[in-house]
Amino acid sequence: MSAPTPAADAPQPSLVSSLTRTLLAAVVLVWALGTVLVAWYVNYQIQHNFDFELSESAHRQLFAAPMYIPAAGEEIPAVMHEPPDTVHDAPLLLQLRDLQGRVLVRTAAAPETGWTSQLAEGFSDTHNYRVFTLYDPAKQLWLQMADTREERREASRNTLSGLVLLLLLILPVLAFIIRWVARRQLRSLGDIQEQIQARNGRNLEPLRTTHYPLELAQVGLGVNLLLDRLQEALNVERSLAANAAHELRTPLASVRLRLHTAIDQAEASAAASVPLSEAKAALQALETLSHRTERLLQLSRAEAGDTARFAPLDLVQLAGTLAQEFWQQPRALKRLDWIAPEGHEPVWVLGDIDSLAIALRNLLDNALTHTQAAVELSVERSPQPALVVRDHGPGVPTAQLPHILERHVRADSQRLGYGLGMSIVGSIVQKHGARLELRSPLEDGSQGLEVRLKFASLSAPTAG
Repeated sequence: MSAPTPAADAPQPSLVSSLTRTLLAAVVLVWALGTVLVAWYVNYQIQHNFDFELSESAHRQLFAAPMYIPAAGEEIPAVMHEPPDTVHDAPLLLQLRDLQGRVLVRTAAAPETGWTSQLAEGFSDTHNYRVFTLYDPAKQLWLQMADTREERREASRNTLSGLVLLLLLILPVLAFIIRWVARRQLRSLGDIQEQIQARNGRNLEPLRTTHYPLELAQVGLGVNLLLDRLQEALNVERSLAANAAHELRTPLASVRLRLHTAIDQAEASAAASVPLSEAKAALQALETLSHRTERLLQLSRAEAGDTARFAPLDLVQLAGTLAQEFWQQPRALKRLDWIAPEGHEPVWVLGDIDSLAIALRNLLDNALTHTQAAVELSVERSPQPALVVRDHGPGVPTAQLPHILERHVRADSQRLGYGLGMSIVGSIVQKHGARLELRSPLEDGSQGLEVRLKFASLSAPTAG
């Protein structure tokens, strides 16, 4: 059982889009991880700076603290004022406490009660404050300074918000840059794709792999090896067909000649050792085999594009010559009509006269063989040069028209040739860059089949 294939209408993501999404996701992930690490480090530095400033301020205030202590008999002030030269972003939080832990004086922003129940030098944390404590043994005073924890958290939040905002602002720019870089770097992949699509049975030239990245150059070299093998296989096939057809022509001609002689002698003699019907049937079979052998040889030549010699040629002269050739056959003498353009003016195209003669000969032979009706051969000048072969036979069903050019396909059970004749025509038309059009029934609605070969216009060649 074959593996299920994706739906035909399912959109295929481009490599540029896939790379952009993958790289952008990876960058965002790394950036987010880096942001977390940077935020942690910055928060650590913020806390360290806050602690340093708190410690430094505490040591400065310790030297100035005695001026706030009242002399004997003076009233202890409830709130002390900050020195005039003290500059803070927030109100100074300071308490002076005695050995029993009572708050002697404090700044206006400091609470009335002590921050900590027990006094010890160094940093300590409460629910709302970060406290630094110093002891003055000379005055036997404890000095405590504090920062609010909310102030520290706000500083950390502002820093982290800045980092995240920067990421969000740069993210669209980063996505555009990644997509632009991916598209630019993968441009050579599209070039290789175009080269591969241009290759067919008549164009197996190696791909250009210069100026490509190493990986794409290796892919191109692999495709070139495959093209070389295909070229070799096609050469073997064409050589086999050409050699087989060529080798069969001579013995077939000899057998046909002997059968013709035997039939002539049998018809002249009353006593024939072989019945005439058997001899004629054998001759008909040989005629058919000779016809197919000739078609194989023509097909091999038609597909060997390197043997073609393109030059300006006159379609009127070509068609007239082929009409004269077919009029030598009894079956075509009264059925083939040659309709030349008005004034018999030349109609010039660029082509290989031998190949086009083979194509036109096959079209006429098919029309005369497959029908018993009239056959018309004409050349059109406008809107573009064209060779037209039209028969008035039963025609071909519309559904079968696309399959006429396939090899080994008959339009019906009565037709001979296994489709080689039209396949030869298709190969020659493609080699000339022309267009082949099939119509059945005819344009006026009557039955029949029309084959039209359209060519690019060519101005009349100049002499010498």
